[in-house]
Amino acid sequence: MTPLDQRTDLPANLGLTLDASRGREALAVIEVQANGSLLRRWSYGEFDELVNALARGLVARGLRRGDRVGVMAANSVHALAVMLATMRAGLVSVPVNPRAGAETLAYMAEDSALRLVLADEEFLPVAKALPGAVAGTLPVLPLQGDDFTALADPGPFTAVLPGQDEVALVLYTSGSTGRPKGVLLSHRSQVLIAAGYATDFMRQCLDSGPSIVAAPLFHMNATVNTTHVFMLQGAFVLMPRFDVQGFIRAVSEHRVSVLSGVPTMTAMMAQQRQELAQADFGNVKLVVIGSAPLSATVLAQVSQMFPAASVINSYGTTETGAGYFGAHPQGQARPFMSVGHAQPHARLRLVDGEGQEVTGPDAQGVLEIHCATRMNGYQNRPELTAEKLRDGWIHTGDIMRRDTDGWYYFVGRADDMFVCSGENIYPGQVERLLERHPQVLEVCVLPLSDERRGHIPVAFVVPKPGTTPTEKQLQEHVLALAAPHLHPRRVWFIEQMPLAGTNKIDRRALVERAVGLAAAVPSGGGG
Repeated sequence: MTPLDQRTDLPANLGLTLDASRGREALAVIEVQANGSLLRRWSYGEFDELVNALARGLVARGLRRGDRVGVMAANSVHALAVMLATMRAGLVSVPVNPRAGAETLAYMAEDSALRLVLADEEFLPVAKALPGAVAGTLPVLPLQGDDFTALADPGPFTAVLPGQDEVALVLYTSGSTGRPKGVLLSHRSQVLIAAGYATDFMRQCLDSGPSIVAAPLFHMNATVNTTHVFMLQGAFVLMPRFDVQGFIRAVSEHRVSVLSGVPTMTAMMAQQRQELAQADFGNVKLVVIGSAPLSATVLAQVSQMFPAASVINSYGTTETGAGYFGAHPQGQARPFMSVGHAQPHARLRLVDGEGQEVTGPDAQGVLEIHCATRMNGYQNRPELTAEKLRDGWIHTGDIMRRDTDGWYYFVGRADDMFVCSGENIYPGQVERLLERHPQVLEVCVLPLSDERRGHIPVAFVVPKPGTTPTEKQLQEHVLALAAPHLHPRRVWFIEQMPLAGTNKIDRRALVERAVGLAAAVPSGGGG
């Protein structure tokens, strides 16, 4: 088999992963509302015609190769079509989180030098308030209505053949520790990621039913989960956003075969007892959990809800994509909690705090990746690019452990580490311990400033339905399993974790909540 990074049979332009020539009548997208009800079915031919018409329209507006086109929208066929059309035309697609806040949106628009913005009706006021739009230098068009129809120029379109590292897409990171960074992603890197997911097993799954995309289009998850399905000539259900009841309904009614998500989504589904009792998940063949480690609790939930499904603990970053972890070359079964074994098209290594490679059994260090799917760099951030991309190696900032058989395990983020009474703590360490308690459904551990100890670990916990664990029970549970410094000094119980725009836990919101709760009721916990 030809290694992934040496394949020459792949489309050069990311916008051509949607290829109607293999069957114009085949189902491409099932577009649904947030509640899961059907809006419209799109065939490959219909979708391809829309993309070509938009590509023609963008060029007719005078946009030139390399110009940036912003999309501020919930997930929709129109939003996705604009992104694909932009790339076919040799322009650069810049999908942004429309709820990021006026200051952040203004920064991203200026940083990426947007030449045009297309926005949902809901977000048109936000888009028109961008400094460039107010000054009259940044046109803003709606994604619906007569103006959108007028943008489209029906007819054939010959896609631009991009250069070796030509940028197709700019995705902005969440910016949890400062301004978001624009990650420059080439056509080639993203096509390779899609091809890596377009496996024979995935083809078999999609032959049984569609995939489902509820992650926002400004996130890598959605990019990968649309393009690889297109490459396999499969179909997917497209939701405008994740709504737990709507998601359950869509998976059941549209006979979804492949779904992906984050642990929080699974935890939210597990609480919907009435909806789950009425749902039919018998067609689900594959569940991919990413963006956070897969715990025993999540695995049990997935196995109970989707008894016929294979479960994959996935790992990837915006800067490197995904697919460099996978199956063992000799067919060894993947151990529980492992993110996979190194794949032949990528080189992986673990390094210590001095940048020296860590070897030997049960090696642990920061993961660095050398792969063809890596980013070109950060938009207008040469210093950060040099810090992150070192001689072709991406420094992920993620602490990994590699066992004697070459399996990798996620430990935590290097920049999440905090010091409590002189001891290093990774929030993930404490989360894994708490998740082993039988009454814990979901947990998020955070550092809280403490005058005496520097920082202390505190936890927010969603109990399993029908259970009422106490703070003392969970503290004693961790003390019985691990060193004293790891036990959470405070435990607060909540019904549901707050979600950020990417469907991950909104840790920033929980930090603010923890500060307020701790101030209201000071801890009496020990060291």
